Amino acid sequence: MEDMNKIVYVVDDDEIFHFIIKKMLVQQDDNLVITSFLCAEEALEQLSSNPQPTLPALIILDMNMQRMNGWDFIEAYRGLKSSLKNNIPIIMCSSSVDVRDMQKVQHTPELMAYITKPLDKNKMKVIEEYL
Repeated sequence: MEDMNKIVYVVDDDEIFHFIIKKMLVQQDDNLVITSFLCAEEALEQLSSNPQPTLPALIILDMNMQRMNGWDFIEAYRGLKSSLKNNIPIIMCSSSVDVRDMQKVQHTPELMAYITKPLDKNKMKVIEEYL
């Protein structure tokens, strides 16, 4: 891995999920800097105001959140990504096992993967592929 720390945005309204994923990500790679957002609007604001070198290497996005859900975030990100230096891979992470959600992910080019909660070692390997 590079000497530089990689930034990961975790966008989820569940504080317990933030705690768990931070623990699991740091076990995989202690060079990661995890930035937590409890709402999608804050993550979008950070993306749009961030200097380019400090963009995240990955965004882990919850589907079901208050106010702005994961799909709304993707729509807003589409409008923003042309101003970003590089495309940021996004992994949607949700408790939903609805087949329609999984199919929608397959037709959403911004999303690299869909993983379901709770996380386990195999699901963390999917996340690791994009870091």
